[in-house]
Amino acid sequence: MRNKINTVIVSTLLGLGLGAALGFGPLQWFKSEGVLNMELGTSEYKRFTELANDVASVKQYAAIYPPPKMDADQFQLLLKTVVKGEWHKPVPKVSKTDARELPDAVVQMERDREKEKEKEKEKEKEKEGNGEKNKRKEGAVYLGLRVTYVAHEPAEAVEVATWLGGYFKEVATREAVRELASNWAAENRQFSDRALEQQLKFKFDIEQAETRSTELKKLVARYPEAGVREGRQVVDVRKDNEKFMSPVAQLVGVESQIIDIKEKSQKLNREMEQHAFAAPLVGQAELSLKQVSSGSEGVNKLATILAEYSKKVKTDAEREKLLTIAADVSQIAARFLSQAQFIALPSLPSRPERPTPLMYIALFGLLFAALSAVYCWRKELINLLRDESVSVVS
Repeated sequence: MRNKINTVIVSTLLGLGLGAALGFGPLQWFKSEGVLNMELGTSEYKRFTELANDVASVKQYAAIYPPPKMDADQFQLLLKTVVKGEWHKPVPKVSKTDARELPDAVVQMERDREKEKEKEKEKEKEKEGNGEKNKRKEGAVYLGLRVTYVAHEPAEAVEVATWLGGYFKEVATREAVRELASNWAAENRQFSDRALEQQLKFKFDIEQAETRSTELKKLVARYPEAGVREGRQVVDVRKDNEKFMSPVAQLVGVESQIIDIKEKSQKLNREMEQHAFAAPLVGQAELSLKQVSSGSEGVNKLATILAEYSKKVKTDAEREKLLTIAADVSQIAARFLSQAQFIALPSLPSRPERPTPLMYIALFGLLFAALSAVYCWRKELINLLRDESVSVVS
């Protein structure tokens, strides 16, 4: 009997030792998390995270900016973590908890304030525009994202979480500049398809208006007294009311129409000059951005292309177009590289994640004690079960 008890005690001690070895060794994990400030819309977040969770993207970025003090096994663990996509979570501007705690009126006021900010941004874009149609961006619903990473050492968890924050910034920047270049190319194609048609239409409208102006001048010369009796101010001359106006009023309206069409034609010609200047720049930008591995590299390549084309500028229209393109690139760099910073730096974990080493020690100790007890008293347990089965049958 004493030997069996000793065996159970020894087994329990072995279980405690194994639990301690595993709990304070390969089964011990520390988690670090930080909050990266980057305002995003829902579609932007999904698009960026899909790219960030790709193994090829991680390897490309790691080739340029290697993770700190990481061997091959640790890097494989990093790849598995990234592919799972559990290392990032969005931080909404108004969370579900906030919505429950705050009155509905306050939540609605906050949403209205955000909408007003978006409208003001759109108005500023329209004021700064040079004839181009600014695409309306999706409103930001996320303040940023929470970046987490678990590792065997607290310092390693902090370093890799910080590295992942920089990695996400680079992925977002790379995708943003690629989308920007794609939008430039699409806009140029759409403009080219419509510009010649619009130019021919303006030419035809001017010819019609000039023909009408010539005939009206002949009519006024034939009936000069009609112009003396007419004293009304011409506001608008349309097909449905021109017959009620005098020839002089109609003539003034037609001349005003010619001036208006010529202004639009001049504006169109200026835009055609700008798009013709930007076409090779956009093509070169698209080709260069296909080969970049990070967002910073993409921004630098665009800056190099812009500097090259700044030497080719000949007119104010071309200079204006180049400055608009440069402003778009600067806005992306500021939003995803400069302004995107950790508002809460990755924390240094002070205690391991659950289950803790003490839990492993207790679990393995109880497990080994139970298994050894079952082994030592196996005959008694078999006899007990046999006796119970016989009694049940009888």
